[in-house]
Amino acid sequence: MDKKIRRHLPPGSGEYSVGCVDIMSDHTDDGSFFRLYYPVEKTDIFERDTQWPLWLPRKQYIFGYLHFLKWNPKIFGKFFRWIGGDIYVPALWMAPLCQSADKYPVIVFSHGIGGNRTTYTTLCLELASQGFIVASIEHRDGSASMTYHLRDYFGGNINDYVGSAKKVKTKTLHRSPSFKEEWKPFEHTDVMGISWDDFQYRNKQVHKRADECVKLLNVLTALNDGRGIQNFLGFYFNTKQFKSKLDLSQVAMVGHSFGGATCVCALAKDKRFKVGIVLDGWMHPLDEEVIPMVTQPVLMLNYASFQWRKNIQQMRELERQDVERIMITIKGTCHQSCTDFQFLFNKPLGKLLDVRHVLSPKKAMDINFKAVLSFLWKHLGINGKEYHEDVLNGSHKLVLTGTNIDMEVEGGDSPFSPKSYIKLPDDLS
Repeated sequence: MDKKIRRHLPPGSGEYSVGCVDIMSDHTDDGSFFRLYYPVEKTDIFERDTQWPLWLPRKQYIFGYLHFLKWNPKIFGKFFRWIGGDIYVPALWMAPLCQSADKYPVIVFSHGIGGNRTTYTTLCLELASQGFIVASIEHRDGSASMTYHLRDYFGGNINDYVGSAKKVKTKTLHRSPSFKEEWKPFEHTDVMGISWDDFQYRNKQVHKRADECVKLLNVLTALNDGRGIQNFLGFYFNTKQFKSKLDLSQVAMVGHSFGGATCVCALAKDKRFKVGIVLDGWMHPLDEEVIPMVTQPVLMLNYASFQWRKNIQQMRELERQDVERIMITIKGTCHQSCTDFQFLFNKPLGKLLDVRHVLSPKKAMDINFKAVLSFLWKHLGINGKEYHEDVLNGSHKLVLTGTNIDMEVEGGDSPFSPKSYIKLPDDLS
């Protein structure tokens, strides 16, 4: 009798299997909270599915997505639980790091508006299976669909009970410190009386996000130095196994949408990030002082149905002659074509919810993988890998050099305004 495998996202296809763990390095709102994906010894991942974690770590994340979408949880709660509540991640929870390699290159990944540390699991799994240590951050700036931290809670005293069974006396020793979870859902700007793209608000957020990425890189540096990291999530994980295993000369910053702007801002703030990848980036939150400070190579990987003229104009401000800056567009894709949502819904429902477009999720992610990995391998100096020049130079049949937005046509000042696209072939098979 064949073993029944749990519902799951696509596994990584690289030379390693993948391990993962959640780390909260400080219990306060100022700490780093992230999921770490890392290479482990190659194994039959499907024979070990009891070690897989859930894609949605806690039920609160279901309500976080519903809150972000402004869907009534009483109406849609059961539907979302049915869709995503029992989806598993084909990675081994808290498995030991593979010790065969001397060091592994590092990626810090920043989610978009309404995302969290697990929204891009499929992409992170592939990167880790190819030999990267990937830290997927959960931002605390109000842009995550849901997140939490731990606040101090003094719930009572420790009592010393003395005496016989018939006559018991208590002696108070001291107060017992502990923590309580404090959940933080997505901040809707209309409730605050400002527009969704209010520059001052979003600019403040993008700088906080970039600072969080720099702080996370500091935590990863501490891991590499062998300094013990206390994980405030309450379970033991041997972080000292990462001592001298992170190649901090090969650190990349990757982000989607708002995370794309975060990527650019982090590159400007910290030159330890050697290369950046902007996935369908939203550039509006960036102030004009940031872009001239970016000196690293950057890949701008866009999707066919999201971009608009003003945003592309802002992206083109990144173009330079002295360092490689590439802009390409994947045909037949939508804004969610690098997230896990495209794998949760069938084609009709996926199109209705705008998480799928013309390309199948498998093909869309395959082009994402090839573009991201090729650019990273090239600019981090990683040899012996399959390099997909046809994807990066736009000669692949599913890739367009530059943008599909007609920049000569007026309009397109926001993602919701009418846009004029360059006509693309209908056959994207």
